[in-house]
This record gives sequence, C-alpha cells and structure tokens, in this order.
Amino acid sequence: MLNKQVSESFHLREFACSCCGLYAPLRAELVLALQELRDLVGKPIHINSGVRCASHNTAVGGSKKSQHLEGRAVDIVVGGMSPKELANYAKQVHSFQNGGIGVYEDKGFVHVDVRGKLARW
Repeated sequence: MLNKQVSESFHLREFACSCCGLYAPLRAELVLALQELRDLVGKPIHINSGVRCASHNTAVGGSKKSQHLEGRAVDIVVGGMSPKELANYAKQVHSFQNGGIGVYEDKGFVHVDVRGKLARW
C-alpha cells in the first residue's frame, strides 16, 4: 500500500509518519498542491515530515494543533535551493497562498500546509 503512487512525482510512503508508518488522514489537496510546487521548481522535492502520529508529533516538539496531525502539512527540502527560495515558489501555489508557509532557514527546510487560512512564519 505504501508504494502506491499518489501523484506524478510522489508515493504514499513519502507522506507516512517516520515512526509508525501512519499515512491517514492525508489530504488530497496537499498532494495536489505539492505536485504543483514540484512542477514549478522543476526539481525533486524531499519530504522530511508528512503525516505524524500524536507520539511522533510530541517527540519532535510539534504543536498540539499541528497540521501534520491532520494530514494537511509537510516539511520539505529541494536540493540546491535555500528555504527562502523554496518558500517563494510555494507562495505561487494557490493552496499554499491560502495556507501556511514557514521558513526554517536555520534547520534548512520549509513547512507548507493547506489549512485554508493564511499563516506565515
């Protein structure tokens, strides 16, 4: 099941919790927005963190209301691209324009989500 392709560039396993393999709930809107971002940047996107179970979310210091718990968020990296540059591309994707974009320059990744309301950090 985890080998199932969910878009042109992504497999279900890439979104699964790294500690237990939980992959539901994964929102289709997130997958579609991430594929749109992939097409924009023209390079592979590596998902550092996708869906999280509650215990993994606590272990990584995630918010109790984390969008990762709802299958609405991913933390991503693109090789050869700074987090700020990647975030600028994410701002061009409609679902992320009306969602969350967090730049973690010091940790080297970008958080994107489809929460349905604007959030930036």
